[in-house]
Amino acid sequence: MRCILINQFHPPAVAPTGQVMADLARTLAARGHEVVVLCADDGYDDGSRSRRRRERIDGYVVVRLGIAGGGRRHPLARLAGYASFAAGVGAWLATRSRSGDTIVPLTTPPYLGLVARLAAARGARLVHWIMDLYPDVLAAHGLCRERSLAYRLLASLARLQWGPAALVLGLGPVMERRIRRHLHPATASAWVPLWGDATLQPAEHHDAGNRQELVLLYSGNLGLGHRCQEFLAVAAQAAGTRWIFSGGGARRTEVEAFVRANPQAPIELACYVPLAQLRDHLGAADVHLASLDPAWQGCMVPSKLPSSFRIGRPVIFVGGEDNEIAMWIRESGGGWVVGCNDLAALQAAVEAARDPVERSKRGLAALAFARQRFDRESNCCRIAGLIESSGDIGN
Repeated sequence: MRCILINQFHPPAVAPTGQVMADLARTLAARGHEVVVLCADDGYDDGSRSRRRRERIDGYVVVRLGIAGGGRRHPLARLAGYASFAAGVGAWLATRSRSGDTIVPLTTPPYLGLVARLAAARGARLVHWIMDLYPDVLAAHGLCRERSLAYRLLASLARLQWGPAALVLGLGPVMERRIRRHLHPATASAWVPLWGDATLQPAEHHDAGNRQELVLLYSGNLGLGHRCQEFLAVAAQAAGTRWIFSGGGARRTEVEAFVRANPQAPIELACYVPLAQLRDHLGAADVHLASLDPAWQGCMVPSKLPSSFRIGRPVIFVGGEDNEIAMWIRESGGGWVVGCNDLAALQAAVEAARDPVERSKRGLAALAFARQRFDRESNCCRIAGLIESSGDIGN
């Protein structure tokens, strides 16, 4: 089988979607399949460019398409990157896809599956791997209402791209339930959680009592679907703590503005961390932070939890109840779930995390859960098996 995976980002870009796609490509190649990855030549956060347009990595071929714009810092540049990448993918598929291919589009850029339908018209099989669910993401952001004409039109486009799919794959049960609202009853769906990088091994626990502070880390994207106001409010009042926000995203500016207005708050800002430094970076904190606004439940599943659990760190989560992160933290015992705007509960979770015994107990529970649910090899093999059997599923 020739399998073509498509996403705008691929390593060395630090986007989590690119990393998990690379992991799956490696697994499919190891199972004897011919694998081609289509990605852009730009970086994730800085608009940097890769000069290698085609190369073989770990048994699969990476084709980097030149695009206009790109990066994430400027909306117009991002839109230009989306449009030019989609056009490049369409041209590549129109001339190089063939009957019998299996095409696996992700969701950067949005509605990438519409371009992938070109290959379906040439006899290819489609398996959609949903990282962000459109148009629900737009409704969650308030750009359109679910009953509006714009939403209905965008939902029609989603159904159009998924119509011929042999399989639509989500990241968790809540997301799959929401995906099914857009699918024909006969279209197959499934979910497999993401995973932390396999190089992430449990890090030693530091004794916060010896250094007189509790270190709390928010690492990765702080996007529109996340929350930070509760963390900032408690950080300004919690003595003996150190709060680190490392990464980027649309809401990082809120953190920056809060730090400027509250210079006495024990908050530090840092950039994205290269993969080679990730273990030390994550292991340097006592507790990790995660969040998801209730409006975004089922639209996405933040990728922070698997990495935090794999490193053996408990997680304080702020958000709604009906989402995978809250569910997995409660099921595992690997952290604390705090409701939106409940500052008293967040303060209580921070106080509980000061106890090294409690912190270690929850960190060990998180690690055990990660080994069971967030194992890269196991989950990549599950996805590969679903892709391999998708021809039977779709018939």
